[in-house]
Amino acid sequence: MLDNAIWSRDITNQPLPPLVTGLPFLGSILELSTNSLNFFVKSYHDVGEIFRIRAAHRRFTVLAGSEANQFVNQTGADFLSSKDFWQDFAKELGTEELLISLDGDRHQQMRRLLQSGYSRNAIIHTFPETIQVITNLTNRVESGQRLQVLPFLQQIICEQLGMLLVDYSPSDYCADLVKFLKTALNVMVTKQWLSFLLYQPSYRRAKQRVIELARLAIAKNRASASQRDRPNLIDDLIADSQKAQPMLSEAELIAAAIGPYLAGIDTVANTCAFMLYALLKNPEAMAKVQQEVNLLFQNGIPQAEQLRGMSALHGAAMETLRMYPVASAIQRTAIAPFTFKDFRVDRGTTLIIATTVPHFLPQFFPNPQVFDIDRFHPPRSEHKQNGAFAPFGAGAHLCLGNGLAEVQIMLTMATLLHQLEFSLESPNYQIQAINNPTLSPGNRFYLQVQRRK
Repeated sequence: MLDNAIWSRDITNQPLPPLVTGLPFLGSILELSTNSLNFFVKSYHDVGEIFRIRAAHRRFTVLAGSEANQFVNQTGADFLSSKDFWQDFAKELGTEELLISLDGDRHQQMRRLLQSGYSRNAIIHTFPETIQVITNLTNRVESGQRLQVLPFLQQIICEQLGMLLVDYSPSDYCADLVKFLKTALNVMVTKQWLSFLLYQPSYRRAKQRVIELARLAIAKNRASASQRDRPNLIDDLIADSQKAQPMLSEAELIAAAIGPYLAGIDTVANTCAFMLYALLKNPEAMAKVQQEVNLLFQNGIPQAEQLRGMSALHGAAMETLRMYPVASAIQRTAIAPFTFKDFRVDRGTTLIIATTVPHFLPQFFPNPQVFDIDRFHPPRSEHKQNGAFAPFGAGAHLCLGNGLAEVQIMLTMATLLHQLEFSLESPNYQIQAINNPTLSPGNRFYLQVQRRK
């Protein structure tokens, strides 16, 4: 348990956290909009585990470090709310309530409804179908092709999630999902873009088509007379809608049906892109992973038990999540005053919990800038230190699909490396990660591709 000396409900005579010095008028907005994680790590070393920052007219208090993660995990529900951060995004989807915008009992009720659909089992029993989705798209890739990595992976992940969770292919809607998510999050959540972009015809069309996709998926599954052996997310949602007193309204049902597509476009696709880059920059790690992949597919479609035994593949996925955490921080509002590390946080303060700062602290991960796929196995098991590893967030809003995402990343990367051979366009190439709105390699990341026999 976290030592109560670290935090308290009593803020009497406690000072505000130190303010990180920024530019006149702009404050730290440039650092936040380019590479916020590097900024949080630097500020942690310079100032400590709690500090204030200014970004133009906005003010934030940042909590960083392993004890900040422990605080959120153990007592965060008493002090923190996600509603203010996500409510505009929820309204853009036509509802007042999304899982990510709820707190308290209502949040727990909705998690229970969605938990089975987002679980690891959603993919464990569908390896052949998941691999076929990837194969259908890799068959379009020609040897010698210059491949734009992120859009290619986004299409793969969209199709997988459509098949796994909603039983409806997004095919022609993938670009609309990307456009909607990127614009809505940058305008209404991270507030990096101006609100006039919500009125652009291209965005409004993308939003309309995203809602259309959800309606089509719901209608198709409602009309189906067949029962699946293992109900998926859309089955659970429709079963709830048929109750005398459903938990979700029709608008909330539509938003929940969109959720799987939106959840994976950024997180899983970006992680897979970073993993490809990291392996290509580390040939020894790539050789170990490739050897496992060859064994994995030597007798045809692999089983889940075989994937669990791929230590190099698993280590590479985990190390990518450590070094390139797509969700590097979470934002909350303080709903009650408290002190952390002898500094006060007033009620109503906008907080950033820099959950992945410990990923780059040598006391937890020695040589943190080195891509080391052996960190996560005994006797080292560096990720098991309390509060040290948080690629999927922390607290009550810990990513519901983290187990599904981990398997999806491993199976997707194994299949791609089995079917295709990738190479950097230049050995000296350095990826330029950007916040857009989450950590991303962007659309300028290209690889040369050859088909493997």
